[in-house]
Amino acid sequence: MRFDYIIKNGRIIDPSQNLDAVQDIYIRNSRVVSLPNGETAECEHIIDAEGCIVTPGWIDFHTHLFREGSNICIDPDMMVAQGTTAAVDAGSAGSATYEAFYKSVIAQSMIRVKAFLTLYAGGQLDPKLLEDFNPKLYNFDKIERIVEKHTDDLLGFKVRISRGVVPDDKGMDYLKAVVDAANTIGEKVGRHLRVCVHTTNSPMSAGELASALRAGDIFCHCFQGAGNTIVLEDGRIDAGIIEARKRGVIFDSANGKGNFGVRTAEKALAAGFKPDIISTDLTVDKFNMPPYCKNLPTLLSKYVTLGMDLTDIVRCVTETPAKIMGLEGKIGTLKVGAFANVTIMKSKQVKIMHKDFKDDELIGDILLVPQMTLIDGEIQYCQTDFWY
Repeated sequence: MRFDYIIKNGRIIDPSQNLDAVQDIYIRNSRVVSLPNGETAECEHIIDAEGCIVTPGWIDFHTHLFREGSNICIDPDMMVAQGTTAAVDAGSAGSATYEAFYKSVIAQSMIRVKAFLTLYAGGQLDPKLLEDFNPKLYNFDKIERIVEKHTDDLLGFKVRISRGVVPDDKGMDYLKAVVDAANTIGEKVGRHLRVCVHTTNSPMSAGELASALRAGDIFCHCFQGAGNTIVLEDGRIDAGIIEARKRGVIFDSANGKGNFGVRTAEKALAAGFKPDIISTDLTVDKFNMPPYCKNLPTLLSKYVTLGMDLTDIVRCVTETPAKIMGLEGKIGTLKVGAFANVTIMKSKQVKIMHKDFKDDELIGDILLVPQMTLIDGEIQYCQTDFWY
C-alpha cells in the first residue's frame, strides 16, 4: 500500500488514545491511516523522528488574528512554524467587523480558525480604544444574523470583565447580560453558544464571577495575578471556582503578557488545580518577543517547568480544545481517520527565563522546539536541520 508520508521512530504522545509509545504514523490523502495486515508499505517520503516527540497538531485556543482589522492582531499562518495547526480568535471582531474578519482571515488561512464574537460592535480595535459592554449598545438583530450565517465558525460570545473596562458596580450585570444573550440567541438559532470571559483584575471575586457561567463556558486567564485571583490568601482555591469546575466551566490559562501570574500558577498547581486549556493570547506586543509569552512552544515549556506532566500539557493543546471546537476525532488526535495534523518537536536542555506582568521570574531548563508541522497531510513547516 502506498502512503504519502510515514513518520517513524518518534515518541508518540496522543492523550486522545492514552498513547505514549514509539510508533509509526502513516499518512495518505490528508488523513492518518493504518497499514493493513499483510500489506507492504510503499512510501517515497519517510520522516525519521528518532529523538523527537510527535503529537497531534497543536491548537491555540485563545489568540487574536484579525490582522487587517485590529491593531492588536497577528497573522495566523505565522504560527505554523510554532507547531500550531488550528486556533480560536478570542473576540477580535464584533458584529460590525465580523464579515471582514471571516473573508480576510478565516476563509483564507492555512490553519483552521474558529472564533468568539465580541458583543461590542467594533470588537477589539486597539489597546487604547476599550470596548463598551453596556448591553444597551448591542445590535442583537445583527448578532443573531451573524451567528446563524457563520454557525460553523463561531463558538459563542466574548466579554471582558475587568476594572477599567466595565464599571465596578456593573460587572456582574454586564456578564449576566452576555450569558442571557447566549441563551436567547442560541435558542433562536438552535445551538449552544459558549461565553468566553476575560477575568484579569475583575471587580468581583473569581468565585463570584464564575458563578454566572454555565457548563462549557470559558473562564480565561485562570492564572492571572492582578486583583482577585482564583487562589485565596491561605493557598486554597476559591470555593466558587471549584464549584464552577464541577459544573463544567472550562478553565483556560490564556497566558498573554498581563494575564498570567507566576505565583498564582505555582499556588494553583500546588493545590492540584490544572488548566483545562493552555493558550497564548498572542497579540502583536508579545508575538515572538520573550520573556512573557513568545509563542506556544515557549509557553508549553513553561508548564513543564511548573511541574505539569507532558501528557497533560499536550492534552491542553490537542484533545480538549478540539472537543470544544466541535472537531473531536477530526483534529487534536492521531487516531486513524483523523486529519493528519502533526507536530514534531524536540525537547532541548536550554536555560530560559519566563516572566509575568509583575516581572516575577520562573527559570526553566527545558525548551520544546518544533521541527516539523503537517496540516491535513502536507508539510507546511520543516526546521532546516531536520529531515535532510
